Amino acid sequence: MVIMAIMAVDPISAQDTALAGGDAGLVAAIAQSYPRVRQIQAKSETGNVVALRPSAASLARARRDLASVRANLARLSQGGVPTHALFQSIARDGHLQAWLIRSDGSIVADRSAQPYAGLTALPEGLGVTRFALSRGPQLKGQAVPVLDAERAPDDVRGARATVAQRMATLDRTGQMLLPGAVGAALAAASGRLLVLPVRDTGTAPYAALPLAGDVAARRWSFVVMQDVPTLASSAAGFDMGRVVTSRAVVVGDPETMRDVRYSFPPLPGARAEAQAVAQELTVDPANVLIGAAATRPAVVKAINRMNGGGIVYMATHAIADARNPLTRGFVVLDSGNLFAGELRQTRFRGWAARQPLVVMSACQTGLGRVFEGGTFGVARTWTDAGAGQVVASLWNVSDQATMRLMTRFTRALKAGQAPEAAMQTAQLETLKDYPDNPKLWASFTIIGKPTLPRP
Repeated sequence: MVIMAIMAVDPISAQDTALAGGDAGLVAAIAQSYPRVRQIQAKSETGNVVALRPSAASLARARRDLASVRANLARLSQGGVPTHALFQSIARDGHLQAWLIRSDGSIVADRSAQPYAGLTALPEGLGVTRFALSRGPQLKGQAVPVLDAERAPDDVRGARATVAQRMATLDRTGQMLLPGAVGAALAAASGRLLVLPVRDTGTAPYAALPLAGDVAARRWSFVVMQDVPTLASSAAGFDMGRVVTSRAVVVGDPETMRDVRYSFPPLPGARAEAQAVAQELTVDPANVLIGAAATRPAVVKAINRMNGGGIVYMATHAIADARNPLTRGFVVLDSGNLFAGELRQTRFRGWAARQPLVVMSACQTGLGRVFEGGTFGVARTWTDAGAGQVVASLWNVSDQATMRLMTRFTRALKAGQAPEAAMQTAQLETLKDYPDNPKLWASFTIIGKPTLPRP
């Protein structure tokens, strides 16, 4: 893989922010995001990392894109769910700048009080790090005893200090990602929020961030989008109306999980989860691939047989690699793995005409290599292959808690809810089971395009 030197793009200055009103700061930030967009596109298309090269002729394009974003937000809100967009950027002084573009086209902007240091402290603060040591894939020769959060009351309910640490972690994260006036505006409204991330901000558990004394999921559903050009496009929406939920491929609990570097703890809930989902969606048994049937050739054949417009559901292990997301990031199948690099080049039958929904009920599927323009990993390669939306995890997830969350999500989907609304419903229901433990109910996010309103 060829890696070229990365040149820094000069971030916007505080003077350009224009917090008091007007579009100047946002237009400048959008213009400066284009090189980052091109860098991730090149990674997807070629596998290479190319240099960030500033463009001096992008302000006019940014103004056009902002106008298109406003028009699309109004169109997406016509179904009765106000749809806002949150654009994030990093200023020259290192502070995170956030612009909330509301469904009526108005803008609220603010910046973080502290420089943005990334979300590396988030897993430790939520207790994910200790949990991941046993629940996730383990390097061979370094296995540790399995920790089951379902059977550890002190971890689920939490000692007072542990709960306080989790809440303080989420509070700090919320103040950073939804600063000042932006957080206040979100706390005073409700609807659907489209997140246009910078660096690793797309991997935050937005549903669990505090708003108005409660979790954000009480007010908002969330979709993490790739970039402004995607939201500005005439195709800035996922037509869930063309998805037939019974036309699904369900993969669960591969029997023989092999890799040269990793060993995989058992997933006792994954088989039951896959079976429950298949029953809920009334999936053809030929497309339910569990245990030894969940091989790579069988999965690819079933996806092509689906011919688009359905659901690909995988309850298994996955690996996200922060350095080599294409060659070392993969979904675990029986006796082999489906690598992100293969997905990048795959053209599944029917996906160009009818985008499917992909559900990655596995660890780390929303993670990968962090670029200035966002995170590139397994989830991104599914959208590049043609998926309209991908349900992906933000960390190593609990087997049993995930089964509860995902069966509720699937039930809401079948009832006709859009995936982002179905995830919101499932999260709020699962929150009741784990009121002190967001790592167990806020572990998944929706990546891709917002669902179009039904006619």
